[in-house]
Amino acid sequence: MKKATFLIATLLTALFSTAQQPAENNSMLWKIEGNGLTQPSYLFGTIHYMCADDFQIKEKVSNAFNSTSNLVMEINMADPNEINAMQKMMQGETTLSSQMTEKERIEANSILTSQLGLTLEQVDHVSPIGLLSTSMAAVIPCKPTELKFYEFEFLAKAKAQKKSVEGLETLESQMKAMNESYSLSEVLKQIQLKKEYATVFADMTKYHKEENLSGLYNAVRDRRFMDERTENLVLTQRNKAWAAKIPAIIKDKSTFFAVGAGHLYGNTGVIELLKQQGYKLTPVK
Repeated sequence: MKKATFLIATLLTALFSTAQQPAENNSMLWKIEGNGLTQPSYLFGTIHYMCADDFQIKEKVSNAFNSTSNLVMEINMADPNEINAMQKMMQGETTLSSQMTEKERIEANSILTSQLGLTLEQVDHVSPIGLLSTSMAAVIPCKPTELKFYEFEFLAKAKAQKKSVEGLETLESQMKAMNESYSLSEVLKQIQLKKEYATVFADMTKYHKEENLSGLYNAVRDRRFMDERTENLVLTQRNKAWAAKIPAIIKDKSTFFAVGAGHLYGNTGVIELLKQQGYKLTPVK
């Protein structure tokens, strides 16, 4: 149940977490040093989930993880309150049909049946963001049971090594950004891009395996899925909030950060924001 619920949440942030990046900087793992730190920390970019055939934790990532004493993810997956929040986020406060006119209900039912094989009545009590996540889940090229989640893999390793576990934000704040980004009508428009979502999921998987950070970043910011306003809410503002919290975390603890790779790169990415605070970040090859 936890993994199924987590899939719904991470499907959202994986697609929504530019200049070209020099080839020598292509890496999903970055070392954080300097600015008075006595021990390094590491920043690893994930796409949250992959089909098992594509999933991998490279030796350099394992070495970095094993050398730290603290795991920090976007959300603290060790907190049962966050798990409960994930289960609740799929349910809407009001029905979808009550938010539409009769004409809009007919159109929505047509979109849902053609794209998802579901009627409006079947999903009427689902939240708009839950509806979008259902659509995104439909493009995964493997069964849900064949998915691997970076967060759960790292969490299991952290527990085995008795590391402390923290989160950079709560699910509530994460979903607030998502809900402000997409109205119900916009969600329905996104559902019609189902085939395009399948393509970008494949591209993101490819870029992650190649450690092509700039390519993945540009795929995440595709304007078919994310306009400037959405980018600001889902990426930029959250990046700034995280970068403001990270110094206090790494001051006394060698930490392994695992967050969506779409948050790392760019002028307002976490890497650049930490550099602006005086830290030295170098790609780990």
